[in-house]
Amino acid sequence: MRDAGAVRWDIAMAEGALESYLRRLDRGLDRALPAINRRATMASRVRRSFSMRRCADLIGVSYAYLTKAAAQMPGFPEGTHVGRERVFTLDELMRIRALLAASAKRPRDMLAWRRPLDPLPVISFASQKGGTGKSLSAAHFAQYLSLRHGMRVGLIDADPQHTLTLYFLRDEGGMVSAETPTLVDFAGLYAHGEKAYTDHDAATLDSFFVPTPWPGTRILPASGETSEGELQIARLIRAAPKDRRFYRYVADALDRWREAHSPATDPAALTDGAGRIDEGAFGAALSETFDAIVIDYQPALTIFQLNNLLATTHLVIPQTMKGFDLATLSTFVKGMLGMIEEILARDPLEIGPGSHILLPTIVQRANDQDIAQIGSLMEQAPGLVLPVFYMRSDAVANAADLYQSAYEFDPTPGQRRGLARFVENADAVNDALVARIWPGMERGLADAWIAKFYAEEEG
Repeated sequence: MRDAGAVRWDIAMAEGALESYLRRLDRGLDRALPAINRRATMASRVRRSFSMRRCADLIGVSYAYLTKAAAQMPGFPEGTHVGRERVFTLDELMRIRALLAASAKRPRDMLAWRRPLDPLPVISFASQKGGTGKSLSAAHFAQYLSLRHGMRVGLIDADPQHTLTLYFLRDEGGMVSAETPTLVDFAGLYAHGEKAYTDHDAATLDSFFVPTPWPGTRILPASGETSEGELQIARLIRAAPKDRRFYRYVADALDRWREAHSPATDPAALTDGAGRIDEGAFGAALSETFDAIVIDYQPALTIFQLNNLLATTHLVIPQTMKGFDLATLSTFVKGMLGMIEEILARDPLEIGPGSHILLPTIVQRANDQDIAQIGSLMEQAPGLVLPVFYMRSDAVANAADLYQSAYEFDPTPGQRRGLARFVENADAVNDALVARIWPGMERGLADAWIAKFYAEEEG
């Protein structure tokens, strides 16, 4: 394993068109796989509350600053007293952010909301193989954006197994029924009258997003019906409507929604003259738009998933480091690349203009092979692999069994140390992703994890 000084924490390397990223990753995999193969053959609303100190850490201010604000601001949430601690819910944390934004020199440090002309990042978590931590990574990233940056996040569950839906709507049984609109409805893949497809208006599209317990976060749920997407796309290809491209249904629907739901509210304008939250302005702002959209893919490469890929600005590929799994990844990358090249030969689109990254997951520290394969990929595909990765953790399984993330799970005393270690790991991974997508907004958590991890490896 390379030492910390040799790690290339190069944000710019992964930027650019998705076709270019996939081509470079494909070359890196082709170079790394032979060596790798040789080595191989040898429940309810979120109950978790946050202390004043933890709130200060999440917001990015000092504990002294926050306690002073609590004493001076008339609208500061009361919270709940648990022993000597004063703790706050997710809703109260978002309200604290809004109050601080009203008096901050840089309000978007408290609420990282898009400005009217800012682009909307669409971040997709995709893998061809199940069991790579794809849905878990997507859920933690979406919740991190809410906790650390106060973002309003749109979630799209494109996986018929609807794991992401259960993470956010578990108490309602995932909110899935025959009548629940899914991505198939959002994309307009069902016939409407004499038309082979449906162009929903922006208000209808917005109504498909279901509120979650996370303030400002809504989800387009999935169910078994989501698997209908592939059949409907096949039908539309046969119907061959001259005015539509079979790979653009999701992207076109998102474009219609985006045009009608631009960000309008200044984060500094959420209080009234008395320094309290303006409830009307606050409620409207939380639902007026999204600051990011996170898509969780089905673990497969299909024409329906190609629609999601064409709507994506930033692609994250969660991937375990076993030799066979990496061979599957190579097939996945070549398949995506082939599809994109075929489209670009006929239709000169801008596909995936943002940063793209391979995220190693379920890495075993005691397994030299896992660490060596990450090092090999980083050398053969520099800048394309995140140098911060998810370590294997038994602690998160306790939360995952309840379809809760580590950010919301309330551990027993015996579970706290292991869960805290996983949260530190998740914070570092998500901070590294933020650095790729919003350079300059990172909190230094990824750098701290890298320094600690490689120091321990050398020790």
